[in-house]
Amino acid sequence: MMWMGKISAIVALAMGSLLIGVAVLGFEPEIGIFAMIVIGALLLLAGFRTLRKMSGGLRLLSGAWGLSAGFSLVPLSQPGNLSSFFNDFGQLAYAMLAITLVSAACLALTVLHKEK
Repeated sequence: MMWMGKISAIVALAMGSLLIGVAVLGFEPEIGIFAMIVIGALLLLAGFRTLRKMSGGLRLLSGAWGLSAGFSLVPLSQPGNLSSFFNDFGQLAYAMLAITLVSAACLALTVLHKEK
């Protein structure tokens, strides 16, 4: 396995743990929290399957990274709300932007990975 798949899988384990931890700490019964738990679980499963070189690990990993990037991009992509988003949420907005960029970078690593 090339280094790109390993790095993406290791970051998936960390990001999955982060998403589930944040969702559990701020648990309110709403669809966003449920989505964070599902995406975190998918990232954990995909990272584990990829590191163990199990069948379908990289495909599951790229799908989980795509969901993570898309889910974290939604608040940033609403028209006219970008400046108010950063003013209202402060440091949390920068954390969400970092999650989006890490997810997009790891998605690119997973897609560009070539198996030997």
